[in-house]
Amino acid sequence: MRPFHLAFPVLNLDDTEEFYVKVIGCSIGRRTPQSINFNFYGHQIVAHLVNSMTDNSTNGHVDGKQVPPFHFGLVMDWVDWNCFKDDLIEKNISFRIKPHIRYPGKVGEQATMFLDDPSGNALEFKSFRDDDRLFATSKGGENEIGGGVLD
Repeated sequence: MRPFHLAFPVLNLDDTEEFYVKVIGCSIGRRTPQSINFNFYGHQIVAHLVNSMTDNSTNGHVDGKQVPPFHFGLVMDWVDWNCFKDDLIEKNISFRIKPHIRYPGKVGEQATMFLDDPSGNALEFKSFRDDDRLFATSKGGENEIGGGVLD
């Protein structure tokens, strides 16, 4: 696979750099007075400085939770996701949506968690026990509300 590219708005480059490097674990590529390129686990994401942010945090719902319609993130290996989750908890990171299992027992079962960067951009990190389930579908049931919680 080739890396994807995503550009997103931020209000403060210094806060953004600290978050994406120290919390998320990205490295920095190019930096200008108006933007920062990050290596997001092999993908290129670019934070662009803006004067204000659009609030789109209250419009979406997934599996009974308020999920912002604009978000991005990473599908991680199961073990890596759990290590990352534990690292975020150890760093006392506030979650938009705490780590949990979405759609337990269904085709789309996944571990997921959401957090916000300093500008309010929502990031989702998810994992499947079986990567073949990433794009799997079923007739009915996949989007039924579940509620499993990770210990």
